[in-house]
Amino acid sequence: MFKFRGFFLILLFLLTSCTQDTVVPKEKVQKEKLDDSIVVTADGKMTFKIINSIKVPQEKVESIKEELLDAYDEIQHSIHTAYVPSETINVFLNEGNQVSWGLKSKIILYGIKENQYPLVHELTHSLLGYGNNFDSSSGYLTQEGFATYMGEKYEKSKSNTHKLMKYFIDSNKLIPISKLIDLNQDDAYFRPALTNQEEYTLQWMSYIHSASFITYLIDTYGLEKFEQIYNEEDLAKKIEGVYEKNVSEIENDWVIFIKNSQTELTYEDKIKMGSFFTTTSVIDKIDPKFFTEE
Repeated sequence: MFKFRGFFLILLFLLTSCTQDTVVPKEKVQKEKLDDSIVVTADGKMTFKIINSIKVPQEKVESIKEELLDAYDEIQHSIHTAYVPSETINVFLNEGNQVSWGLKSKIILYGIKENQYPLVHELTHSLLGYGNNFDSSSGYLTQEGFATYMGEKYEKSKSNTHKLMKYFIDSNKLIPISKLIDLNQDDAYFRPALTNQEEYTLQWMSYIHSASFITYLIDTYGLEKFEQIYNEEDLAKKIEGVYEKNVSEIENDWVIFIKNSQTELTYEDKIKMGSFFTTTSVIDKIDPKFFTEE
C-alpha cells in the first residue's frame, strides 16, 4: 500500500513538472503577442506601437519596425526644434491609398501593401512638431516641404521634386511662394476640400513646390539656417532675417537654379511615379488665379 502510494506521488510530481514546463501561462502569451507590435528606440526615449488592422504578415511588421527606428535616427540628426514629441506613437496600418497623416501620438499610414506609405514624411511631422499642436498657425510650407525632403532622401519611393518643378515651370504652372506662405491663402493649396481631381492635383503641386524650394534652401545655405525658419510664424519676415534676401529674391534664385540644372522628366520617370499622367491630366483645368503673382 505504501509502495503504491509512493509510486503515485512520484508519478504526480513528474506529470506536474512536465505540465509546468510545457504549458505557457496565458499572461506570457499575451505579452509576447503585444511585444510583436512594439518597438523602442535605442535611446529609450520613444515607443512605437503598430496597430496592424489589415493583418499584414509579421515579417512586414518587423520591416516597418526597422524603418521606424532608422527614420527616428535620421530625423533626430536633422534639425532640432523646441517641440517635445510624445513618448509613445501609435502607428496604424490601414487598407487603401488614402492620404496618410501624422500627429503628436498617432500616425495613420495607407498604401502599405503597395509599399507606397510615407512613413518618414509623417514621422517627421510627429517628431518635429507642426504649428501649435498640429494646427495651421505657422502655415504649411516649411513643415510639408521638410517632411517631403526627408521622405525624398530616406523613403523607397522618390518624387523627383526638382525635375517636377522644371515640368511645372516649362508648363507655365509656377505657384508663387508668396501665396504658399500667405496664411489667408495657403489652405486652398495645402488643404483643399479634395472634391475633384483639380484640387488633388493642386495640393500635390503645392507639396512639390514646397519640397523643391526647401531642398534648394538646405542644399544652398545648409540645415542650420533652415532650422531657424522651420515652423515659424510670419515666415516671409523670418526668411529675410535669416537669409538676408526677401522671399521674391530667393524664389528667383531657386527658379533659375531649376531651369539651369534640371533635365526634363523621362517617360520612365513618369511611369515610376505611378499616378503622374492621371494627376497632371487636369493641370490646365486649374483656375489660373492659383498661378498668378499678386
